[in-house]
Amino acid sequence: MSGAGVPWRMAVGAAVVLGSLGAPAWGAETYRWVDESGRVNYSDRPPPQNVRKVIEKQLGDAPADTALPYTTRKAATDFPVTFYTSDNCGGLCDEARNLLTRRGVPFAEQKLATEADIAAYRERFGTPEEVPAISVGNQVQKGYEAVRWTRMLDDAGYPKAPSK
Repeated sequence: MSGAGVPWRMAVGAAVVLGSLGAPAWGAETYRWVDESGRVNYSDRPPPQNVRKVIEKQLGDAPADTALPYTTRKAATDFPVTFYTSDNCGGLCDEARNLLTRRGVPFAEQKLATEADIAAYRERFGTPEEVPAISVGNQVQKGYEAVRWTRMLDDAGYPKAPSK
């Protein structure tokens, strides 16, 4: 009778050991930054000192975003999209935002509201400031031209329409 319980105990013990292997990753910090060549980097260590914009994430707090199709997630990782706007952008910004939304492109919206925002824009795009503007990975386009924006998104591998 005692021998029948051994396999069960071994299975429970193995499950506990295997389950604990993933535990140290829960609550670990992850850093995301874009380097000078426009590549997105992820690491469990803080980025180099010269990186200005760092996003610090805590693993384990939220489930991974698997709602997006793989091709969209891959494009967003390899070629993140930032959409630049301002308070006086008006209908053109709405039209540009609608293009991104219709295609299901995940994007960060950066409003040129402060001197620091404008300085970062000038470093990336030059002068004068013209919005809407977009960056797809290290490719940039000032002003909204649907054909050019579409080509940039296509070249980056974003699907032409969101998955249903």
